[in-house]
Amino acid sequence: MSNRDAGPEHQCRQGRKCKARVRDAEGKYHGDGVERPGSLCRPCEREAFESIGYLRDDYGLLAAARTEERSKVSGPKVSGSSERPIPIPLGIDTLMSDIDAEATRWAVRITRGDPIPDTGALTLLCANLGTLVDLPMQLVTVWRPHPDGGDDVTTTTMDGVDAVLRLARLHVRAETVLGLEEPRTEWLRETCHVCGHRTLASVLSDATITCKSCRNVWDQDEFARLNNPLAVA
Repeated sequence: MSNRDAGPEHQCRQGRKCKARVRDAEGKYHGDGVERPGSLCRPCEREAFESIGYLRDDYGLLAAARTEERSKVSGPKVSGSSERPIPIPLGIDTLMSDIDAEATRWAVRITRGDPIPDTGALTLLCANLGTLVDLPMQLVTVWRPHPDGGDDVTTTTMDGVDAVLRLARLHVRAETVLGLEEPRTEWLRETCHVCGHRTLASVLSDATITCKSCRNVWDQDEFARLNNPLAVA
């Protein structure tokens, strides 16, 4: 049996959370095959890059939400009102600080210590996502909450894939804090019958299937008919 017949040697870093995960004969899910160990498959990398691209807008929305909540707290109080003042949501401040810290952490590695451009760390990262995800393993400083309060400073090793996944998770947190919900999408194993790429995504809320490469959209019944020769009259 050739190496090709044996299947890919490495699996997507996301493992069971992989967007193109594979189910084996025992029913267990595994990450899709990748060429390099510890890397991401194309669908996982694409989704992470898209999430990072949203972070600049997230930051602006978080800043607006913080301003709005502070104005409610400091606004005039109605005499005799029994309503409690609305507290400033610490989750917003914490998340904005985390976005600043994480973006700066990796931006200085992209610039190799040179000053970050005036456009900001997030803009720099979005313009260099390919470089970011390929960063080698290196020692970084992290802050972890201490059970008794405050933070513990420690060091660990991370690479570019860690960077991309950590930044992408910040977008997910922002959606939660802001109360935003995106349509739930599931990546499909099939290849697109138009362009031949395995970049098909099913939007569960409206029963459509979209190819992220050629941008064609089908409803699920039409897609099943076009991709099942036995169903063609």
